[in-house]
Amino acid sequence: MGSAELLTSAQWVNLVTSLFRKETLMRRFISLFCVCLITLLSHSANAKFPVTVKDDRNKLVTINSAPNKVAAVSVFGADLLNALGMQAAGISTLNHQLSPYLGDQTKHMVDLGEIHETNLEVLTALKPDLTIGLRTYTEPFETKFEEIGPFLAFDLVTKSDSDRAIISTAKALGKSTEGTELNHAFNAQLKHYASKPLKAQSVVFLWHWSDVPYAFFDHHFTVEMMTALNAKNSVGASPQPNLKKFDSAPISMESLLELNPDVIISFKGEPGPFKSHPVWQQLKAVKNGRAFRVADHYVMPHGPIARNLILKELAHLFHPDKFARPNSLVKEARATQMQFSHL
Repeated sequence: MGSAELLTSAQWVNLVTSLFRKETLMRRFISLFCVCLITLLSHSANAKFPVTVKDDRNKLVTINSAPNKVAAVSVFGADLLNALGMQAAGISTLNHQLSPYLGDQTKHMVDLGEIHETNLEVLTALKPDLTIGLRTYTEPFETKFEEIGPFLAFDLVTKSDSDRAIISTAKALGKSTEGTELNHAFNAQLKHYASKPLKAQSVVFLWHWSDVPYAFFDHHFTVEMMTALNAKNSVGASPQPNLKKFDSAPISMESLLELNPDVIISFKGEPGPFKSHPVWQQLKAVKNGRAFRVADHYVMPHGPIARNLILKELAHLFHPDKFARPNSLVKEARATQMQFSHL
């Protein structure tokens, strides 16, 4: 075999090696290009406008372009925007207080006034591209909200209300896929807790209004979450199940003593201790240090961040030997033991 033939053979080997490298690079390029294209197409489909969504008024609302300035008449809207990597421009308050569980971000939002009486002058001046509100509190001023801009109103009582509102609002924000993923992730969390062998607990969830305790029924979302943790609501189902908004009713201290649950969860909007009553010290939850005061996200649990934090903290409160306190919950929003005023 001559030198020319050896040279030709060597060149052939180099040529094949070179082509193989180029083909490998080409495959990598095509693979990367396909991933980018799929991501781009998915984003484009996800953010396609105009979009039309239905709220709990059974109204079809059309949003012509991606909202850049969103007002949250209730913490739900601000919560969902935060979960989607956005931030509300304005937010309403409960008892003139901003919800602590969302952290410092609320300090940069315009204060829209009390949740049950939105300051419509401030809202008009804000000029939001979209307003997200609670149907109960916004219904009397529905026309005015619609004059300001696109407006969505939701019931927000049950878990299904939460899931539906997240889907509809995420679509209005051009983030349908992300909204669906938030619901899937939370449902997976519920199944995870429900699959564990947890000790049965009895619980009552109270909202103290002007020193009158109201007990929540089974269909309120926070109470629904408790079932995944093997906790049973001692108050039980609503006597009027056809009225979804009837989610709680006054309870006497004598009735509370008769129920005598293992755990008591209480929300009180006003600062300071709970009103003293002889029954409190007779309750085993109080005696055992298992009567807890919680922040306002427990009564407004429908946002993806709120429901996630509540579920994790309840797991710790009900089963402290199995679950740690969620470290993502800021100090101001953590549950603490109930304190009572001295007579």
